[in-house]
Amino acid sequence: MANLAEEKSSTAPSDKAEEKPSRCSPRSYLPLLGGLLSGVLLAMCFPNFGYSGLIWFWMLPLIAGVWCARSKKQAFFIAYLSGAVFWLINLKWLWTVSGLGAIALGLFLAIYFGIWGIFASSWGNPWRKSPNDDGDDSSQTVSNIERKMAAKQLSSTNKPAYFKNSLRSIYYAFLNASFWVGLEWLRGWLFTGFSWNTLGVAFHDNLVIAQAADLIGLIGLSFPVVFVACTLVTTIQRMLSEAHKGRFRPHLDFAAGVGLIAVIFCYGTLRIQSIKQLETTPVDVLLVQENTSQEVKWDPAQANNIYNGYVESTENAISQLEEDALKSLAEQTDEDGHGQVSLRSPDLVIWPESAILDWLLFSKQDGYILQHRVDHLLKNQILPLGDFSLISGANQMEVTLDGERYHGVENGDSYNAMAVFPSDLSGIQAYQKIHLVIYGEYIPFVNDMPWLAKLFEFSSGQSFGGNFSAGTSTEPLTAESKGEPFQIIPAICFEDTVGRVTRKFFRANQPQLIVNVTNDGWFLESESNQQHLANALFRCIELRRPMVRSANTGVSAIITTTGSLLDPVSGKRQVIEDENGSPFTRGTLFGTAYLPTAGPLTLYALIGDTIVIAMLFIPLVIAGMRQVLKG
Repeated sequence: MANLAEEKSSTAPSDKAEEKPSRCSPRSYLPLLGGLLSGVLLAMCFPNFGYSGLIWFWMLPLIAGVWCARSKKQAFFIAYLSGAVFWLINLKWLWTVSGLGAIALGLFLAIYFGIWGIFASSWGNPWRKSPNDDGDDSSQTVSNIERKMAAKQLSSTNKPAYFKNSLRSIYYAFLNASFWVGLEWLRGWLFTGFSWNTLGVAFHDNLVIAQAADLIGLIGLSFPVVFVACTLVTTIQRMLSEAHKGRFRPHLDFAAGVGLIAVIFCYGTLRIQSIKQLETTPVDVLLVQENTSQEVKWDPAQANNIYNGYVESTENAISQLEEDALKSLAEQTDEDGHGQVSLRSPDLVIWPESAILDWLLFSKQDGYILQHRVDHLLKNQILPLGDFSLISGANQMEVTLDGERYHGVENGDSYNAMAVFPSDLSGIQAYQKIHLVIYGEYIPFVNDMPWLAKLFEFSSGQSFGGNFSAGTSTEPLTAESKGEPFQIIPAICFEDTVGRVTRKFFRANQPQLIVNVTNDGWFLESESNQQHLANALFRCIELRRPMVRSANTGVSAIITTTGSLLDPVSGKRQVIEDENGSPFTRGTLFGTAYLPTAGPLTLYALIGDTIVIAMLFIPLVIAGMRQVLKG
């Protein structure tokens, strides 16, 4: 009767050739539930849920579901459902700006899950029936004969069945993992990209595993996650079958997955130790966070109060350093009145994005021009406090000068910028942001379709002030520490979450410091701040450059070259936090960033995303060639 049932099913039309295999439950709703469950589990791997260990297991229900799908359409829907659930949970912080935007973005990003589901259910499916099975009896007979001949040939070469099954499992795990990684790269590039929270970000609190990012980048860390999950599913399926038969076999594919994790773990352990041995150039920094609400920040009437707040916080922090030095000197003075102590002072004082509220003016003939209020602020209140450079976010406008008056250039450029003000204000430098946030800093085609601005204002509740221009320069900025020059890799706002952007500023054999100024206050006290930090720290690992982050509201911190928030000398946590550990507070942080003096060259810095881009096409080429060879 079983054979008769198989023959009846084989007479179905050819588009049913991918009927679910016997490994799958007859309950059609279970794959959908699996997709939904996977979406929830994946969301829990990221801040602020914090169950990052689930990253190794979240995908099991999804994989089983798409492999059991009756058609590619069903597989797409299962995976799309998983992605939609994940993104709608993961991006719920966007509701503070635009609920409509949060839903639209989440549903769009879920498409990448769906595309992977189509691939995994077909070319990436080890449980799929042969595509040559078109449903007639003759093809079924030929298929049976081919299987028997293959089994005989396998037996003649003395290769046990478990060896073949394990290789098959590894092959499909490689295809699925590679295609997932390729799609994550595509998501971070297409339509300017959204590289937020790739699977590897879940390792933000497992820094040993995270160290492999200096080889393959953050996106590449998704490969072992998917590979291990695929081998787990096939191993569990075969073990259930073996348990039914009462005879267990070795599972080399499972061993391969465990071995991959072990190799990455060993590499990370050794890499952390080797990084500690590098000669470094210490740079003392003072981070200032005012925690100003957006309602106050963008109220012109509050500008003087905001400036006074930054001045007060900076003055108090530097005064405290002087008091600490005097106290330390008193404690070390001997009976004869002799003592010695070094006075620590910042090399850099860093204010966050748009902390300078007045436009930074730029003329092609005269260079940078400070408006009166900013000129007075810097010359009379900030720079006299010490021998340091001030770094701050400021909006930049192109102007022409007419005597002492300036005029905006018609159709001139305006930028979201980061400026470096030396202690003598000679040679002001500025970086113009090159990776703009779509619908945040510019709206495509808005000049041709003004209604897009109306839609933006309706959905966000904010007025549209016009598009920023994108900068083009990828030259690092420069500064000094105790007379020693070093380079600054600038990153504004979410640029520190985009590896290909910071990599453009990488220079080998140079001491470099990544400086990020940001304002995450748009999203209030949501998980976006911790997610932003989790994404950003991988830039330090990829390039082996430390980072300092100054946020208006968010997480202001110093991050080491291994992605740690702990000072490598003192072990002190270098984050602005209140007594309850919350970053949503007004405060300052004085600490040290240790720049590798020789500026080591990492594989990721050398080749960038080349490997992960190749992973998008390798599975398609391999699977396509296999189909052609099969006829």
